[in-house]
Amino acid sequence: MTYDLPQRLSHIADVDVVSADTSAFITAVDIDDAARTLVQHEAHCAALQIRTLADAMCDPDDAEELYGALASLWLELRLQWQRHNDVANYDLMRHGEAKPIDLVRGSISSYYFQRIESLLQPDQIQCLNQRALSLIDSLRHSMSHPDEAV
Repeated sequence: MTYDLPQRLSHIADVDVVSADTSAFITAVDIDDAARTLVQHEAHCAALQIRTLADAMCDPDDAEELYGALASLWLELRLQWQRHNDVANYDLMRHGEAKPIDLVRGSISSYYFQRIESLLQPDQIQCLNQRALSLIDSLRHSMSHPDEAV
């Protein structure tokens, strides 16, 4: 079996594809030029970080480590999405609308972690989702109840 995970990971972070998809997200909402530039920069940086990870762990002996790193990367993006989603939901609740930049940023985080999921098996994705939700719930509880033992 050919070890092609680094190549597949690099492919999901192809800068040209990511730039085109990011532009599609941006044009779907009304954001100013400064926000547009920021979002494009963030998406480009995420693509470069993913490619750096793929390049660093390109040897077949690195397969287990790369899958472990993918889990961390997925969680990082999932938590970014959660933060953007929380901000958008609270803005919507308090002001009747969410800021477009938060919607776009959340969409891009989701875009990346879904692209990473395309490299995983359904049981791996289910495990990641369950553990992420459990971690988020546990941390939220700990923050709102700091005196309780963990």
